[in-house]
Amino acid sequence: MWSITACNITRVVPVGEHLLVGNEIDRRDFKGIDLSDEHDNLKQRPNRELLGFIKFHLWAYQYGNKGLGVGKKKRGFRRLMEKIGEAPSLVDSNKMDLSANRLSEYYFSKGYLENQVTYSIIPKKLFKKRACVVYNANLRAVHSIHSLRYVSASRAIDQEILKSRNEQKIKIDQRLDFEKIEAERDRLNNLLRNKGFYYFNKSFIDFQVDTSQLRLGADVVVNIRNRKNREPHSRQTIGEVFVRIGDADGKDSLLYEGLHFLEGDYYIKPSALSKSINFRPGDFYSSSDVQKTYSNLLSMGLFNFVTIRFQPSKSDSLTKLAVEIILQTAPKHDFTWEPQAIVTAQGDGIATNQQNNIFGSEQSTGIANVFSLANRNVFGGGETFSISSFTALETQLKRDNDDAVNSFRQSINMELEIPSLVFLERKGSSQIVVKKSTRFNASFLHDQNINFSRNVIPFSFTYAFTRGKTSFNITPFRLSINQASIEGNFLATLNPSTRFYTTQLLTNNLIAGPSASVYWTNEITSPLKYWQLRSNAIELSGNLASIYFNTFTNKRGINKEIRLTKDIAIKYSQYARSDIDASYNHIIDENNALAYRLYAGAGVPYGNTAFLPFERRFFVGGGSSLRAWRPRTIGPGGYSDSANDIRIEKTGELMLQGSAEFRFDIVDKLIDGAVF
Repeated sequence: MWSITACNITRVVPVGEHLLVGNEIDRRDFKGIDLSDEHDNLKQRPNRELLGFIKFHLWAYQYGNKGLGVGKKKRGFRRLMEKIGEAPSLVDSNKMDLSANRLSEYYFSKGYLENQVTYSIIPKKLFKKRACVVYNANLRAVHSIHSLRYVSASRAIDQEILKSRNEQKIKIDQRLDFEKIEAERDRLNNLLRNKGFYYFNKSFIDFQVDTSQLRLGADVVVNIRNRKNREPHSRQTIGEVFVRIGDADGKDSLLYEGLHFLEGDYYIKPSALSKSINFRPGDFYSSSDVQKTYSNLLSMGLFNFVTIRFQPSKSDSLTKLAVEIILQTAPKHDFTWEPQAIVTAQGDGIATNQQNNIFGSEQSTGIANVFSLANRNVFGGGETFSISSFTALETQLKRDNDDAVNSFRQSINMELEIPSLVFLERKGSSQIVVKKSTRFNASFLHDQNINFSRNVIPFSFTYAFTRGKTSFNITPFRLSINQASIEGNFLATLNPSTRFYTTQLLTNNLIAGPSASVYWTNEITSPLKYWQLRSNAIELSGNLASIYFNTFTNKRGINKEIRLTKDIAIKYSQYARSDIDASYNHIIDENNALAYRLYAGAGVPYGNTAFLPFERRFFVGGGSSLRAWRPRTIGPGGYSDSANDIRIEKTGELMLQGSAEFRFDIVDKLIDGAVF
């Protein structure tokens, strides 16, 4: 319908006007220089298109604003169409002039100082009232940097520039690129503000570019101007540092590691806060240290706002800075209650046509409740203790049994987060990493439905910290006790091989071992084209137990058990697992984007384990994987037993998954679309 309607999209175009349907730039690249972002300089663009050819927003405008099409009496729908519609983009000579000038300025900034840009309007022959605008760019020759000189009246600045010459963004014989010149201005500003020059900013940096001395050559002078009083720039050091906590308003302070702490009703140990403050009296001012301090203090989760103020010191207003850190504390306790209604069509594990699914109902409905409580600064050292509970009751909409409740799940999770690297904290570590914490976690999960019941009790402690663009989670200790039981009547319906597979997946087992994960992204530095990398780099289980059995016992083979009590023994799982998830996002414009993803993983059971534990197996499908399929319903490795009417859903120990998506706006901030 949209395609047919698109044939009449020019009904609102006035006589003598043309609908802009395309912009083209006719030019030749010079020496392979990247000019891919030149279209950003065009002030007039065609109307948006869905899937690259459907002008849905223009059609909506025509229907809503002009009442064109069927149903003129549907006023509510017409108002909606007018709101989400888009007026026709008509060819405008003023906007074309402005676009040509901006293109010329863009090419000038890339070193084509003698470029010339013109434009022409090309009407479409087969479609009336439509036209394309062609911009003709004659780039001519490009200029390069012939000489480069830095001028400053400060010896300290000269020394810092000399030390960092290998990091310069502009160099001799390089193409004259004003974008790189601006990048060099930013580099110099960051360099000097991290070396003690608090009062310095980019306005003190001038670039003089002289192209009159040499054909296609430019002499560049970087001039570091003096302060307003014509005095050379000087370094500033940190003087007294006052840390004001909450409602503290007195002048009496506690001195700890050179920092003055002003305490109110909200008491926090000075030792906990000092680890997050990256500067001390006597240090040179560093903008980087200030930003790390902001990040450290906010990541503690104790403060709504953090403010760091600098002002001239009363003892030496020229070379010293007095610092005040104001910490506005968050409420000590948080309580959340979240009631939920459940409608799900997801399944995993093993299913029968009669009973649908033993690991979760295929089509079920139910209710759930989430309760969570957080206690901040529980021991006075910035620690946060949280406890949460999740309760869910589900029943299948279509079932052949009389049970009122088909599935029940209860979980309780407790976590203590300490804002430091316990046992590993060293002096100066805050200069290297930020957002550091140690998390102790204990949980309990009870899961029950018509064919099985399962209890999972995991314990762990994890070090989390960030360095640069990379975040790390290292778990030296992880222990999970898993108990499961399967209904005997259900097992009796399975053939021997399926019964063995099922009992291996749902069995009493113990998972114990270290793990480490990494996350990296360059989204902040490159917001339009950026990568995201996630990796559970390594996950091991069962090796210490295996060493014990091999050294001190004569037990061999699989399914060896660790005896917890005289009557209770549990098999330990032994495996190695790793995966990597790489995604690339390309933001084309405010309405369109491309996203690519590659995910690969492998889990290797060995020693005491024949199959990777169910919780650690790979699967494909679902909203965070391939959108069009439910979890565990796609991929090789499917199995069916026609005699017993059994279907085992698709999980595995190896996985390779790739996807690509084209994402677009349908209705701004309301409805998005994707082709994947």
